[in-house]
Amino acid sequence: MKTAAAAPPRKAAAPLSERRQRRANEILAAAREVFLEKGFQGTAVSEIAGRIGIVEGLVFSYFPTKRDLLHAVLGEMYEPLIQEVAEGYARLEGLRSRLRFIVWRHVRVYVETPGLARLVLHEVRTGPEYDSSGLHGLQIRYTQFVRMAIEDAVKDGEIDGQVDVDSVRAMLYGGLEHLMWPVLFGAQKVNVDALTERYTDLVMHGLVPRPAQGAGALEARLARLEAIVAGGAAGR
Repeated sequence: MKTAAAAPPRKAAAPLSERRQRRANEILAAAREVFLEKGFQGTAVSEIAGRIGIVEGLVFSYFPTKRDLLHAVLGEMYEPLIQEVAEGYARLEGLRSRLRFIVWRHVRVYVETPGLARLVLHEVRTGPEYDSSGLHGLQIRYTQFVRMAIEDAVKDGEIDGQVDVDSVRAMLYGGLEHLMWPVLFGAQKVNVDALTERYTDLVMHGLVPRPAQGAGALEARLARLEAIVAGGAAGR
């Protein structure tokens, strides 16, 4: 029985000329505006093209599909964010300082670029191509700093080495997603610094051994945190 011949390796895309690179950048800038305003499903490629005075077909000569264009836009937004977190992390020492910075920067994403947060949470992560897309890798890189903070804290003797790092990372980001949902899809505002302090304390409470507290202490912390999100004043 004959086996199918292996497909030849795909050639790397040739670099764009200066003129085409400028046009690609214009398309990306317009797409970013429309995607953040209207979401993926609500965006028409014709509107993106119209904003820079070109025909719709020209967009597809640069980006084969609308989702390819979305991935390119989000990649351009993620890379500077990852770099910023990496630089901030490198300047800090100690588990609490590092976790506080990670939480603070992530909350700011929700407050300052809610369109990005809505895209990622509501449309990108639920898309069929997410796991195989480059965005999945970007998300792993973006959230890796929690893993680094935990691993560094174990090495420094701050916490026990039996901590489940993946669970901590999932709870940290998942909890923030839950708390910030009313900010993204409602009219609520939040005090970034106050929320960051409370949330960091809550995470640290589960990681660092502390003297026993009275019953209901953890529930009280959660209630105060939700009150910050529900009624906190705007500001940072």
